[in-house]
Amino acid sequence: MDENKKNVIYDFSAIKSARKSWVTKTEEGPKTTKNQNRLIVAKEGVQRAKETLIILVGLGLFAVLVAIAIRLVIYQPMF
Repeated sequence: MDENKKNVIYDFSAIKSARKSWVTKTEEGPKTTKNQNRLIVAKEGVQRAKETLIILVGLGLFAVLVAIAIRLVIYQPMF
């Protein structure tokens, strides 16, 4: 039995390299998700800015039309 133990080679290099690659993949994972989250947040921000711009332009046009209507009611043209 002692002879069998002497001839056994304990080579764990494959396991160590697999473990090292697994650790690096798990460390890189959060970085990619952070970048993806930043892109999603940026796209949502652009979409919200567009919606806000459209709403503000619409309110501005509405205010101009109300001002014109008030002017026509108060100062009626003499035709």
